[in-house]
Amino acid sequence: MKKLMYTLVKQFILLIIITQVGFASNITLKNILRSSDKHNTLSRFLAQDALAQEAKNLADTSSDPFELYGEGTRARPELEEDGYEYAIGISKNIKLGNIQTQEQRITRLSNEAGTLEAQNSIINFRNGLKNMYHQYCLDIQNYATFKQSYSDLVKLYSKKRKAYKYQEISKTELMQIESEKRRTFAKLQEMKMMQEIKKNKVLMLSKVRVSKKTKLSCRDMYPIHIAVKLGKTFKVSKAAQKKRLESTKERMKRYSHSIESMNVLAQYGKELDMDKYTIGISLPLNFTSNRSEHEKAAAMYRHSALAYGYEQSMREKKSMLQELKAQLKSHAIISKSMSKNYRNYKKKVLPLIKKSYDLGETSVIEYLLNRQKLYSLNQEVYASKKAYYQTLFTLYTLVEKKD
Repeated sequence: MKKLMYTLVKQFILLIIITQVGFASNITLKNILRSSDKHNTLSRFLAQDALAQEAKNLADTSSDPFELYGEGTRARPELEEDGYEYAIGISKNIKLGNIQTQEQRITRLSNEAGTLEAQNSIINFRNGLKNMYHQYCLDIQNYATFKQSYSDLVKLYSKKRKAYKYQEISKTELMQIESEKRRTFAKLQEMKMMQEIKKNKVLMLSKVRVSKKTKLSCRDMYPIHIAVKLGKTFKVSKAAQKKRLESTKERMKRYSHSIESMNVLAQYGKELDMDKYTIGISLPLNFTSNRSEHEKAAAMYRHSALAYGYEQSMREKKSMLQELKAQLKSHAIISKSMSKNYRNYKKKVLPLIKKSYDLGETSVIEYLLNRQKLYSLNQEVYASKKAYYQTLFTLYTLVEKKD
């Protein structure tokens, strides 16, 4: 009977645990990025702005409307009856060939280049979210280590308080341990509060639906590598530059036409004793002006300026890329080295110090100092990892890497 009751209680407890886990949602980095993409108002702004630019482009390059004109005259001939004369007509400027299409394409390519480059702000935002996620997860790891240290200190304090009760240690020694315990607890509470702030910031920026039990998974952190694969770099900048150069080439073609447009008119005139119908055209003589040549030269100079500017920009970006890659490698090496030092100290050195302290060979001050040394080593590991991920996502933003 007892065995049956034990089994039922065990199953009931397991059911409660499963239920609680079911209500506590673990948000992965993939969930965060998917929600960010779905609710990102910046991408919507860019889409609407692109539509606005295209509409403005079509408006600016639309053909001129028909013009309606009219005139009236009071005629007083010497030999005939006087009376009124009038004329009414319409006129329109017509662009010849594909000039209108070229003008639209010139502006469209330039607008598309700007819209492409604006995508970098979205890439920057995504990489910023990734970095915040990783920084938070590092905080969680650091908190867990610090919490374990505090738990060990609580056990030590409990043990030493019994020893003090039996007058095996001095009150000063007990107070020193108690002081360290209180300091560690205060630090632990501060770390917990900062974690909650950082978690809420990530969830708010990504607009993930949350509950009180929402947690970040932290099981999908990017591993630390000495070298990372970047794939194709500066794809957005290269695409934008290509469109700008195409725009200037199109502008050079635009101003290579000998005849660009013509004016047509149709008019009806009523004189005293007759009706008159007039149809006419006029052609601007481009060879009588240097305007087209200057426009073409401006497009050529602009083409060269864009090429030189892009070359300089890429040189600077590639230099920064090499610098960030070197920093990333350095952070990775330091992190691995620091982690090894921390593990050795925790598993080999500190147990010896604790054993020596338990045997009375080491003072409480020396023991606490060595515990502080372990904490310092852990903070060095923590700082090196934080620097690694900060550099990693700065690098991703520089090379315009989205995923």
